[in-house]
Amino acid sequence: MKSSKKILATLTAALAVTLASGAALAEYPEKPINVIVPWGAGGDSDLTTRIWADAVEKELGVPVVVINKTGGGGVVGTSFVARAKKDGYTLINAGLSNMLITPNFSKTPYNFDSFTPVVKMTSVPLAVVVAKDSPYKTFEDFVAGAKSKRVTQGSWGATSSGTIQANIIAEQMGYKVKYVHAKGAANSMVSVVGGHIDSAVSFPPAFGPHVKADRARALVMNQKMDAFPGVPTFADYGVKGSFEGWSGVFAPTGVPQDVVDKLNAATAKVMKDPKVLAAYQNIGAIVDYRHGAEWISDMKETYGIMKEAAAKVKK
Repeated sequence: MKSSKKILATLTAALAVTLASGAALAEYPEKPINVIVPWGAGGDSDLTTRIWADAVEKELGVPVVVINKTGGGGVVGTSFVARAKKDGYTLINAGLSNMLITPNFSKTPYNFDSFTPVVKMTSVPLAVVVAKDSPYKTFEDFVAGAKSKRVTQGSWGATSSGTIQANIIAEQMGYKVKYVHAKGAANSMVSVVGGHIDSAVSFPPAFGPHVKADRARALVMNQKMDAFPGVPTFADYGVKGSFEGWSGVFAPTGVPQDVVDKLNAATAKVMKDPKVLAAYQNIGAIVDYRHGAEWISDMKETYGIMKEAAAKVKK
């Protein structure tokens, strides 16, 4: 009898723990969620993440706090999240640079498998930008200048998406530039309009305000945008390939699927909100909401391409 009572008590306790665990998981989120942006404030990653955070926190019912943790071309902040507790309360702003390029071109304490992709929010076309009073009035002028003398170009790290893509463009066009790396695209633009560097590769959220304020000019972009009429594309000059950045949210690998599902459900809802769509349009970002197996498969394919490209460079 005592044995039966003991077994019953053990089963009851185990059931209570299981139910308690289920209840705790079902209540996610119970406290503020931190989203680490591994780049400086004011850049495309920062701005797109803040729009998302402001919108989804209203759906989730808790603060979603964006924290800039810069350093190492995005490696410092990304590594911090890779080591974070796998409970869904520490997330990372993810993009082409820190997820697919840097782990292949540099030695990092993380790789693509260190994270669970949650959601892609936006994409942004790469552009070559100069100051309003620059002698380079067209991309042809810029290419000719870079072929004949040293031209400086701002980016945000030797293995960042901006630099890697800019190198591909330069190689196809037959010119070279001297890179000046900053903490983010926004910082590069400050150097451009301040006359400290000749040009920058940048994305609309970073260069858009300067162009609209008539402080800078976009010479060429990955694709045409109504917000920047008359700007030609790389394809117009015979450059092959697509050059863009994207912004998403990832969690450390091992986060419960329920957490991913709740974040996706909240995102799906806010991405239909006209105010959210207008906010993204206002900063020059293209809404590109994706999640799930197909998106992850596409990223893995790109990761493999970058791995092959890095292997060629290292030979």
